[in-house]
Amino acid sequence: MSIITKKLNNGITLLMEDIKSINTASLGFFVRTGVKNELPGEEGISHFIEHLLFKGTTNRTAKEISEEIDNQGGMINAYTSVEKTAYYIQMTSNTLSKGIDILNDMFLNSTFTEENIEKERNVIIEEIRMYEDIPEEVVHEENLNFAINGVQSQKIAGSIESLKGIDRDKILKYFNDMYKPENIIIAVAGNIDEEKIYNQLNEGIGQLKDKSSFRSYNGNMFINSGEKIINQETNQVHLCVNTLGTSNTDEDRVPMSVISNVLGGNMSSRLFQKIREEKGLAYSVYSYTSTFDEGGLFTVYAGTTHDDYKEVISIIENELKELKEKGITENELLRAKNQFLSMVTFGLESSKGKMTRMAGSYLVYGYVRDIETVIKEIEDVTLEDIKRVAEKIFNESYLSKTILGNI
Repeated sequence: MSIITKKLNNGITLLMEDIKSINTASLGFFVRTGVKNELPGEEGISHFIEHLLFKGTTNRTAKEISEEIDNQGGMINAYTSVEKTAYYIQMTSNTLSKGIDILNDMFLNSTFTEENIEKERNVIIEEIRMYEDIPEEVVHEENLNFAINGVQSQKIAGSIESLKGIDRDKILKYFNDMYKPENIIIAVAGNIDEEKIYNQLNEGIGQLKDKSSFRSYNGNMFINSGEKIINQETNQVHLCVNTLGTSNTDEDRVPMSVISNVLGGNMSSRLFQKIREEKGLAYSVYSYTSTFDEGGLFTVYAGTTHDDYKEVISIIENELKELKEKGITENELLRAKNQFLSMVTFGLESSKGKMTRMAGSYLVYGYVRDIETVIKEIEDVTLEDIKRVAEKIFNESYLSKTILGNI
């Protein structure tokens, strides 16, 4: 199975992988726009537009968009991140053309009526309020905002205040500026007719014109240090401990991921074992990386008690220090590699996984990296690589903490 790369008539890149062994297909429109493209006064507009594209076109109402997909037994969804907005469908192969027709319609003919804008503004405000009632969600969002100095730390949904300042003129301008051929990647994987898909897309989104003006943004980011306390009535104390991470293309991103896996990536990880299993100080404890084109952040999260949170922080900081000084064991490295290799394999067993991988690779590198290269990068990581990266990232000048609870 090979990946075919084509250009639509207007320059949009189309990535296709035909898989005859299954009877489903996944197709996504990926737009290079997200939080970091928003200018002052536009906070939350990328996410706002993601919602609005489902609210009606000149050909379909919002109800008809969802009903036509549901009637075929398919699924349509979308998400917004710091660097991209994605709209995707999962269909049986013989109904894929219906899903493509709907995505074409959403991108070419969305109406953005004042009525729908006001309705969806209220929906997103309620979404923000819902997450504000979940302390674990709040601490991650506030932590990113505190630990990173740059547009990458802005909230994806924006704020209630910023949403109220986004009117139809701003929405149309942003849509025209960012939803243009050069910013769009289409990826499709499954049991497909490549020529039929290419022709249908050309007749649809292939007719999209570039109506934009030049838009610049400052993508620079810096990792802050220090401590942020958020006093809030909660049953637990929620905390994040951060240090420097890696960018999307940094050669150290795989060793960085191994470090995260060893520290808090699973139930056998160091922090899970010490904080939860040995001491019983937390139910939830894990680590993760946030990566962007310009840099990244490494974070450890734990939810614990008011009496124990200082001890939990001490354990986390001691583990970071110990890993920096002593590295990891051969067994820990082998276990992390096996888990990453399994993740790669699992991702190749579904049309959605293949679609997402193709698009993600192309958005970062400008081409789809072959699986053999990805696997080799994982297999080639050494104990020396881990030690070198740990010495670089576990530096006190990058260390920060966000603590939420009755402090």
